[in-house]
Amino acid sequence: MGRQAVVLILIVVAFGVLVPWYKGFAILDPRMIVAYACLAVLFVAPASAESAAAWQQDEAPASVLRRIAVVVAYGWGVTLLILLTAFVTLNLTNWRGAAITPPVLLCSAALTFSLAASSMVAALGAVLARRFTASSVKTILRLAFLVVLLAFAFSARFLPDEWQIVLSEHTTRRAITRLAWEGSAICAIVAALLLIPLLRKPAAGASESSGPGPAG
Repeated sequence: MGRQAVVLILIVVAFGVLVPWYKGFAILDPRMIVAYACLAVLFVAPASAESAAAWQQDEAPASVLRRIAVVVAYGWGVTLLILLTAFVTLNLTNWRGAAITPPVLLCSAALTFSLAASSMVAALGAVLARRFTASSVKTILRLAFLVVLLAFAFSARFLPDEWQIVLSEHTTRRAITRLAWEGSAICAIVAALLLIPLLRKPAAGASESSGPGPAG
């Protein structure tokens, strides 16, 4: 527990203090704000996998929702703390007589997308935990994120020029805000679909078979 607290403090210091101190006003770039908001997914994924060992096939729906809510609140809360710390650092290191704040609509869209994506990942981790071990779930989620990161990193090298032009047109603040809202809706729908098998009550036959047999 102490080791996790130290790692968490280092992450907050790195992204909430050092990065905005080095980047300055570049931290207000819409892509940077969305990237910061997406940090929640990186916190939720391992936390969801680590709690996989506690999942049970016959766990009550209320308990399932509570576990998912705790994981999502943890990841999203840490991300919100990092964002607030980053904006405070930006103001302290670049004070111009008035507070420097990012666009409210953009931040709202980015944080909503972060919350929806975190809920989707937490639900996915719970679904995978029904079929795989905790270590396997963590490996699956890590590989999925690695594929996404590689796709973003090398898309400029492999995508046709026409596709790159289309993508460049979606990097404005208005376009990113719209995409964040649309992504929020998609993630929320996927999360709801993933919750269906998790909230389904166990069959009566299954619960009876797990109990003591009839007296002879």
